[in-house]
Amino acid sequence: MFKKLLLVLTVLFTVQLTSAQILLNDNFDNYTLGNLGTDVTGVVPGQGNWLTEILYAPLNHSSSAFNITNEAFKGKVLTFTTPQGEYMVAKKDLSTFINQRTTGNDVIKVEIDYYTGTQYYMATNRAPYITISLHDNNNKRLLMIYHNIVNKNFIYARSLDDFGTNNVLKLGNDSGNVDSLPVNTWISFIVYLDYNNRKAYVETPYFNKVAVGDFLSKSTSNNLIEDFKPVLLSLYADAAIANASQMVHKFDNIKITGLKVVPPNIIALSINEQLATKFNVFPNPANNIVNITNRENISVEQIHVFDISGKTVQSYFFNKENQVQLNIENLASGTYMLHIKTIKGVAVKKIIKK
Repeated sequence: MFKKLLLVLTVLFTVQLTSAQILLNDNFDNYTLGNLGTDVTGVVPGQGNWLTEILYAPLNHSSSAFNITNEAFKGKVLTFTTPQGEYMVAKKDLSTFINQRTTGNDVIKVEIDYYTGTQYYMATNRAPYITISLHDNNNKRLLMIYHNIVNKNFIYARSLDDFGTNNVLKLGNDSGNVDSLPVNTWISFIVYLDYNNRKAYVETPYFNKVAVGDFLSKSTSNNLIEDFKPVLLSLYADAAIANASQMVHKFDNIKITGLKVVPPNIIALSINEQLATKFNVFPNPANNIVNITNRENISVEQIHVFDISGKTVQSYFFNKENQVQLNIENLASGTYMLHIKTIKGVAVKKIIKK
């Protein structure tokens, strides 16, 4: 059985590799240093056919908010340097690239590197924030990554499921519905829009996690990729930081690829993440005994405890029990990841030792 499964995965992975079709690859290295564009009304394209737009600014700002700059170890990158106001860079000709895909390549993969910038502490939690959004030909957001950089500095994503309805995708391992990103750090996001199976995946290597959500699942369309075709990629900054330093955020390595299927390893990771939501770990934080339960009577076989460096510090073995306890009394204070091996896969949960 295992050999058959391995063969199936190998065939699927080979198909995915041989059918992968790069539609857009923009790393800004061929751009001229300086302004990305000269028109801040979003009408006249600048370098690389990117549009630059200042949507709102209480002061008189110019196209210098959007620049091509040199970045150590990366080459040239797109840099937002934004004081108070709303700023956007957009690529509106995506349909030209999407239309070039080979028939059957109905999984759209979008990759982007993002520099998180500085965190701000303000009275409101609404702004400043950054969004990375993919829009369709109905002016709907197919997928949005939202990074709020004030106070808690949190991030999440949303996928379009129905008109006016979005699924919140949890990208990391923090408790609650959102996750934190480090400041002044390059982070990669990899999105898969699976039109055939109506699923959206967001892979965040920093979190070592793949989030999955329903995508257009309620649509009655018989040709989803044509009726909800990606046509615009927007990078947006709401810099509501009056009397504060400018926001500085950067983007690089924007790539769009057409695939026949979502890579099997991505699907497997997303299944494990769905499995993790079924487990409860409490108390958390804990001093000694930790209880691990689940609401579906999933049998637990092993639990391995990893520290933040990735080293295994404890291992436990069980006889297919659905409620187990761990004694972490001898662990040093800090954050640990529990890898819970079950008959349905591996669930990963975070625990804090007081």
